[in-house]
Amino acid sequence: MRNTRGAARKRRRFKVLLGTAVSFTTDVSSGGFCTETMRVLAPKTVVKGAIEGLGKKVPFSGRVVWTVPGDSSVNLRGRMGISFTEIGPELLELLKAQ
Repeated sequence: MRNTRGAARKRRRFKVLLGTAVSFTTDVSSGGFCTETMRVLAPKTVVKGAIEGLGKKVPFSGRVVWTVPGDSSVNLRGRMGISFTEIGPELLELLKAQ
C-alpha cells in the first residue's frame, strides 16, 4: 500500500526565515515542512515567515506541530515540524516548481 501523504512530501532545500532566524527545510509539502535549526520553538507556537527559492521570498503563516531539541554544545541542530495555516498561490507554485 502506498502512503500518499509521504508521496506528496519531497526532500527539497528551501531557505526559511522566521523573524531573524534562518534555517533550511529538510522536506516540504503543501501542508507544511520540517526544518533544522539551532533554536526550536515550542509546539503550538504561531509563526510567520517566508520561504526562499527560485529567487523569490514567499510569505507564509503556520504553527509548530512538533519539535526535537538540538544540543548547541556539540553543534547539533534541533528539528521542527511546521504546519501551514495560511499560504498563497505563489507559495504553492514555488513548491511545485522545485
